[in-house]
Amino acid sequence: MPNAAATQTTQSRRASRVPRVVALLMDGMWTHDLANVIQVFGNGAPLKGQAPCELTFASTGSSASLDHGLSAATTPLRACDTTPDLVCVPGFVDPCRAIQSDETDETIAWLRESARNGAEVASLGTGAFVLGAAGLLDGVRCTTHHAFSAEFCLLFPAALLDEDAIFTHDRTRGIWTSAGGASGLDLCLSLASHLSGPVVASQVAEAMSLWNPRPLGTRSDAFGMPDTPEVERRGKDVEQVCKIVSANLSRPWTVASMARLGGVSVRTFQRHFLESIGETPKEWLLAQRLELATLLLVQTDLPMPVVASRVGLSGADALYRLFVAQLDESPSSYRKRFSSQ
Repeated sequence: MPNAAATQTTQSRRASRVPRVVALLMDGMWTHDLANVIQVFGNGAPLKGQAPCELTFASTGSSASLDHGLSAATTPLRACDTTPDLVCVPGFVDPCRAIQSDETDETIAWLRESARNGAEVASLGTGAFVLGAAGLLDGVRCTTHHAFSAEFCLLFPAALLDEDAIFTHDRTRGIWTSAGGASGLDLCLSLASHLSGPVVASQVAEAMSLWNPRPLGTRSDAFGMPDTPEVERRGKDVEQVCKIVSANLSRPWTVASMARLGGVSVRTFQRHFLESIGETPKEWLLAQRLELATLLLVQTDLPMPVVASRVGLSGADALYRLFVAQLDESPSSYRKRFSSQ
């Protein structure tokens, strides 16, 4: 969080010169999101050749790979000033994988330092995962791309996710987030108005034939988009929960925690799950744990307590009970029988 002195210094610096914006890039980001940043902050055409901001691309190296085989030349973070007015973080094709990359630690460290120095920070779509990993969204109302909201909630439970918001602004902490896609452009135009004034933002919007940018506070249900059929939506919600649980089986999942992840009551979740999958959540969860446990027993030499922990069970006794109940043999017997094959 930027402190008061840092914020005051940033505001004074901003008043005396063109605002400085850094697009913080990592491999696997959306070209579309970066294009929004370029069009608003780096395009001098609407202002007779004078860009509204000084825009810099930065990453851990000298370039960042984007989607569709494109790339962007960047200034290495070690050579990049950590006192910009604004840091923009575009979204990713696969945010969960991206924030576990080798770039993450250095990127997050630089972002945190910039925020401490008074920079405002904005994410476009799944760029919010970087802000979340940096701890900048703890206790902050925020949004991200709706397709990744379940994963976001799982990874960053301290963030106050508002799935229906198009973009958000926490004025106290200087944090902006958007829902991705076209909303990133609305966010960038609001940021341009915030940094350079409404006249400049209006000129940039007019140059893009965007006469009525959506204001802060617009909700996704204001679009008038056709509703997804109820049965199809239920199936997708259950499928998303299953995907997240399967990828994190070491967690002590219960039907109640799965229902919370799906955003419905336990009774509703059980009904939807049975309709979509054909078995109860408890049956499905036990089957997933059993399948992973059998693989670990045969393919590794992990001791029983570790195997139990990896599949989300409380200990070796629970693992033993699961195997006896489902396969009518002990885990050690199963390992001995199949490891010799």
